[in-house]
Amino acid sequence: MLARYEYWQSEEDEQWYFHLKAPANGIIVQSAGYATEDDCLEGIEQVRRYADVAIVTTLPVLSFD
Repeated sequence: MLARYEYWQSEEDEQWYFHLKAPANGIIVQSAGYATEDDCLEGIEQVRRYADVAIVTTLPVLSFD
């Protein structure tokens, strides 16, 4: 089985969401909400386009003291 993107419109807030699921069905990525279905599909395309070339960086620990 392959990894897959699933997208849907929430009945609660009418926003569009997607997640990327691993072959074993675990959620790898969960999106923010999008106002339109087209925007959601564009979000999926952005992840597909940039995920394989993205670098991994460590952010510093933030202190709010």
